[in-house]
Amino acid sequence: MSVKSVEQLLNPQSIAVIGASNQPNRPGNAVMRNLLQGQFDGPIMPVTPHYKSVNGVLAYRSIDELPIVPDLAIICTRATRVPAIISQLGRKGTRNAIVIAAGLDNLFTAQGTNLQEQMLAIAKEWGVRILGPDSLGIIIPALGLNASYAHINALPGKIAVVSQSSAVCVTLLDWARRRRIGFSQFISLGEGIDIDFDEILDYLGRDSQTSAILLYIDAIHNGRAFMSAARAASFNKPILVIKAGIYAESSALTSRLPPEKIGNDAVYDAAFRRAGMLRVGDLRELLAAVETLANGKPIYSEQLVIIANGNGPCAMAVDALLQRGGRLATLDESVVAQLQPLIHGGGRATNPINLLGDASPETYQKVIQVLLQSNSIENILIMQAPSALTPGEIYADAIINTYKNYNGRKPNIFANWMGEDAAQNARLRFADANIASFRTPEGAVGAFMHMVQYRRNQKLLSETPESISDKVPYQPHTAQTIIAKALDENRNQLTSIEALALLKDYGIKTQNESIDMPGSQRKGAYPLRVQVQIDPVFGPVILLGEAASHWSIRRNAVVALPPLNMALARYMVIQALAEGKIRERELYVPLDMPSLCLFLTQISQIVIDHQAVHNLLINPVLAAGEDIHVLDVSIDISAEKNSCPLAIRPYPKELEETFVLRDQRKILLRPIRPEDELNLQVFDNSQSKEDRYKRYFAELPQFSHEQMARLAQIDYAREMAFIAVANDDQQEKILGVVRVQIDPDNTQAEFAMAVRSELKGIGLGGRLLQKMIDYCRAQGTPTLIGCTMLENSGMANLARKLGFSVRFNREDGLIDMSLNLHETDNTHP
Repeated sequence: MSVKSVEQLLNPQSIAVIGASNQPNRPGNAVMRNLLQGQFDGPIMPVTPHYKSVNGVLAYRSIDELPIVPDLAIICTRATRVPAIISQLGRKGTRNAIVIAAGLDNLFTAQGTNLQEQMLAIAKEWGVRILGPDSLGIIIPALGLNASYAHINALPGKIAVVSQSSAVCVTLLDWARRRRIGFSQFISLGEGIDIDFDEILDYLGRDSQTSAILLYIDAIHNGRAFMSAARAASFNKPILVIKAGIYAESSALTSRLPPEKIGNDAVYDAAFRRAGMLRVGDLRELLAAVETLANGKPIYSEQLVIIANGNGPCAMAVDALLQRGGRLATLDESVVAQLQPLIHGGGRATNPINLLGDASPETYQKVIQVLLQSNSIENILIMQAPSALTPGEIYADAIINTYKNYNGRKPNIFANWMGEDAAQNARLRFADANIASFRTPEGAVGAFMHMVQYRRNQKLLSETPESISDKVPYQPHTAQTIIAKALDENRNQLTSIEALALLKDYGIKTQNESIDMPGSQRKGAYPLRVQVQIDPVFGPVILLGEAASHWSIRRNAVVALPPLNMALARYMVIQALAEGKIRERELYVPLDMPSLCLFLTQISQIVIDHQAVHNLLINPVLAAGEDIHVLDVSIDISAEKNSCPLAIRPYPKELEETFVLRDQRKILLRPIRPEDELNLQVFDNSQSKEDRYKRYFAELPQFSHEQMARLAQIDYAREMAFIAVANDDQQEKILGVVRVQIDPDNTQAEFAMAVRSELKGIGLGGRLLQKMIDYCRAQGTPTLIGCTMLENSGMANLARKLGFSVRFNREDGLIDMSLNLHETDNTHP
């Protein structure tokens, strides 16, 4: 990851166009034209030996002749010249290049060298970062920068688009221009062989000009890097994804990747859900989502009120809502009573509200005023079929003015002005007023349900799991011995007895146990299939479904990425039931959710503990109430290290350690876990008002569940928090916390620390901070920094004792602390 490289790419101060041309049908001409027609405030330098000037701008015959080092080079030449050009740019000092040409991986030198590999090797040697090949370029409206060969420019806005398809880019641009929707960034990744989604997401997740992100994905190259960046970004802003290649046949025909590297689409689905992103099915849904993101705001309720001038539109909207799992709002009786006098006989004052075909703009206006004043309605869909009495734009103006002039809390509103020519002007009015509008009832409801699903995904991300650590052993001895013995014997599969013994070591019931399931209970048990297999993109995945003779992932299973906890396992089971992958039956013993979730979590721990396990198949596992019983299992192993590790780094249990304080109290230092949220809330509330002020630099109210969940559910691949835990009457109690945020380039980490107010001076703070120093040093982070208020002299003294340089910044009222981690290790206090 390198956010600095992306910042330079997306904020250049000077640009060279290599292969600039005066021929109108060449990319080098289109790129020059777009650059010059924008408001880019920096030198634009065409490089070509064929013209003295390009589009009236003095041209340079070679890169060496350029008067300054360009921040960005756009390479518009044929593919065979690209490696040599990268070498010339590297010698010149340019560090970012966009490659327009495609097909370098199919071209070879006379010596048989692949041109794409040659280009990457040269770029790495000179430190040049590459966007592409097969990139359309980039458009950044806020900079007046159109460094692309697109046929149209982008309007300024707050949505970022990142796409591997140039065709999707130009389609979105064309559609958005007509809808008057703007963008903060428009980035064509092309093949993404160097700069890829993960680095762009890291940048956009921090970009204050971007409020939402749209991704078009053909394939992911690095599953762990993508997941880490996507999870971080999706905590701050919505990410919508459209991915091509749903079916294996289409992926095989269209993907640039070899078949063995093409990931399964169902696994992509699981990855998107786990990262809190929202996948849309096709380009039409994506366009509807763009409309909503551009003009909508976050929703806080999933209930919808529908208003229309006819029963047909009402019925179509309600059908679409119910089909997608949405809910109609129930209007308060007082609201219905106010609406009834406004609606003629034959209409309807309950939801969906039917104003009838002769409803005037004034009727719409009065009805909306009642709904706005109720303060109990969160989302309104306003529909209008063309009227012969009044033009559609007059209705639109009435609604827009009513909404804008209302001074109270405003709900989300969406518009569906049906028809084409008759509705066009109205839709433009809504676009100018930043109100999302749609051509069809289904499109409007679909866009609303995208927001609902995103809200659900975010709630799932912050759900606090049940703690079951004592029921899921970590690297139990018998399991390790079984796998080691098989590998020593050069076997790639465990025997049935070995496989069952391994499961038993993780607390899973097997057929060899004496408390076997009675035959009568076995008849009423659900026969399930659980499988672990390796995906070439996202590594080990867990599959769950019913046992079947003909079984496929897409048809029979739901997929989840380990590691699982009880909350994630519960979501997996609920998904299986909702999608019919597990069908509830009347005569079967009902499924016991906690027991099945515990079983899935135990399987997840097997995956985490043993990289040698490349395939695990339990078929069937019988689930009857609390009894989860394995009848048959096969486990394939390999001594070869899995080239595709877990996409999400699991809880690093190896970092746990015990420590004795000066008062002889024994404590456990360990990384924080999601299930620590409630104890973390208790710890935060236990701090004195003075300590909270020193920690947060302000008087803050208690954190919400969502805020506290974000502090407990960290990504161990890029951040760390250690807690000091003591057992108080068999109940864990957090005594102190230290956490760091490491920048994506791993050049610097910033720490923050807090200790219970009554426990200062007994060595706890020093041990916590030393633990974090040791961790950051092991990660290769060069510098650890922190700051505290001038009043917190105790923190400054502790930092100085541990080797930090301490500087008092009296102008800002802060103490700055910095430690060079490349120096000799400090002695534990």
